[in-house]
Amino acid sequence: MNAKQHIVAIGAEFGLSSIQAVTLLLTEENQPRPMKSFCLLYHCDASNITGIVDGLEQKRLVSRQNDPNDRRVKVIKLEPAGKKLQQIIIKRLSERSGFLFDPLTDAEARQLVTIVEKLGSLAKLPDRPQANANTTGQTKK
Repeated sequence: MNAKQHIVAIGAEFGLSSIQAVTLLLTEENQPRPMKSFCLLYHCDASNITGIVDGLEQKRLVSRQNDPNDRRVKVIKLEPAGKKLQQIIIKRLSERSGFLFDPLTDAEARQLVTIVEKLGSLAKLPDRPQANANTTGQTKK
């Protein structure tokens, strides 16, 4: 079984579609993520993300909130039940995908999860142009 098949199987055990499981895995506990960042990551329309988040919200795994820095932006916050399920899914993925994790120590496996979470955060949108950038994209000194 490949990684996608593992996610589909594990997500289904908890009543999640594969895209809901991935979205849950990419939502960070202490850093709510803009909904639009998922549009960029998945290359889809905002209405698709709304449907995915609606399903996760109905299960009380995430909540949709206004960004405290920009009320026009909706962010996805991981709820305690979502964090618990996220940990279960990661554990189950590591059990079923042992061939991927067997060579790693526990510390290295935790570090890998941290790295994957960090890579997932790369899909976040730059909300506004940076104050220290000019129109050519070069940074002012």
